[in-house]
Amino acid sequence: MSLYAYCLCEELIATALDAVAGVAGAAPRLLPCGRTVAVVSEFAGESLAVTREHVLAHERVVGRVLTETTPLPFRFGTVTSEERLRSYVAAREPTLRAQFERVRGCVEMSVKVLWPPESGQEGAGDGQGGGAEAGARGAAGNTASVGVGTAFLAAKRRALLGDEERRGRAAEFECWLAGRLGAVVRETRVSVRPAGRVLVAAAHLVERGRLGEYRARVRQVVAERASQHFLTSGPWPPYSFSEDNP
Repeated sequence: MSLYAYCLCEELIATALDAVAGVAGAAPRLLPCGRTVAVVSEFAGESLAVTREHVLAHERVVGRVLTETTPLPFRFGTVTSEERLRSYVAAREPTLRAQFERVRGCVEMSVKVLWPPESGQEGAGDGQGGGAEAGARGAAGNTASVGVGTAFLAAKRRALLGDEERRGRAAEFECWLAGRLGAVVRETRVSVRPAGRVLVAAAHLVERGRLGEYRARVRQVVAERASQHFLTSGPWPPYSFSEDNP
């Protein structure tokens, strides 16, 4: 029989998991691993299919743990054995202590900055068939004045300039967000995405006691750039601030 692993935590009372259904309906339980406690459930199989039901079950258990303490969550689909899990924890004990210290008393919050629809996001890299290809098609009908190759190169140059502008905008928003929210954030993980709809995706590690202040700052940020599109969410377990586990 395998184990499905949800998260690691420093301490947790067993009753915290009462009435919580895990993956495939199994009851989650605590597995002591030295100074660390793993939250697991019995699992018959070697891999877990990615389904809405399974994802929600994983999130439900880890979310329940989050109401009691800050866990180090496993990535979804972690199937292991008791022997392997204990060995992993024992081998990484100093690293895990440092990780627990890093996230203790915190939750993860998310802010995403989106390109507005009218911003010309149909450019290169968004998978919508725009950019150089579209420019070349538009120029192909005018081959009397310019060659197809010349038109393609011109369209490619416009696409590259557009990408450069998007990268610049993304970097500007990254710095702007850091300046507005940095004072109430313990740590930040930022993904700058000049291609596609998402411009910047920021994960913030926020102390629970400062969540009210953080949310107030986020509201100010959204009001300050009212023409921009934002997506905010949380609190979540600190997935972005936990290393991958087996």
